Amino acid sequence: MTRTSTKDSPAQPRAVGRPRRTGAAGGDPRQEILDAAARLFAERGYAATTMTEVARTVGLGQSSVYYWFSSKEELLRALVSANRESLEVAERLSGGATPPAVHLYAVLHTDVLQMCRGALDFYDLERVARSQPETFAEILDDYGRLRAALEEIVAAGIASGDFVAADARIAVVACLAQTEGVQHRFRTPTPDAADRPAALADASAAARLAAATALRALLADPSSAPEVEAAALAELGEV
Repeated sequence: MTRTSTKDSPAQPRAVGRPRRTGAAGGDPRQEILDAAARLFAERGYAATTMTEVARTVGLGQSSVYYWFSSKEELLRALVSANRESLEVAERLSGGATPPAVHLYAVLHTDVLQMCRGALDFYDLERVARSQPETFAEILDDYGRLRAALEEIVAAGIASGDFVAADARIAVVACLAQTEGVQHRFRTPTPDAADRPAALADASAAARLAAATALRALLADPSSAPEVEAAALAELGEV
């Protein structure tokens, strides 16, 4: 599923730090509008959220919000289309010389990064999307495409002997449960934890934890995991 992120650029440059109705200068208004819209869509539903409420939440006048986004539909499109990094990685490495294990780690690592850095907990986004399938059809379609791409990667790894024999579909369900669960714990630490685990200290650490754990469960030779991880991170340009 597409995970919310906000990296689109507006058609025209705009100065950061516009005064709010409180009189205080804020940060990047476009980013704040997108973050506020994402929260409101998750809490109230897309249909029930108005541009007036988005403006009020950010502390801007409606005219300022409409400067950045001409409609609520445009807001939704920005949230939906901005975050396809994991799907793009899956498709970019498909059909090339990248080994299945490296391919899988790269996609899972990217997926956790975008979830952790997005405006919403993935579980919240999924709940809203499945409750309004027509409105969020693009999100659900992207999630289906990502799942299908992962199934192809796992099936290739099983065929090559890199992965243990398994049902590719079930293996992908387990991989996604791992990555989605880690992003949730990154956002919401367990209440009894005295200190935040180092593995959840930042988005990159959480991504490595989730991808490595899912990968090791499938590798025919678990001792090759560090080598696979290094190759995948190099492929992503993160080392």
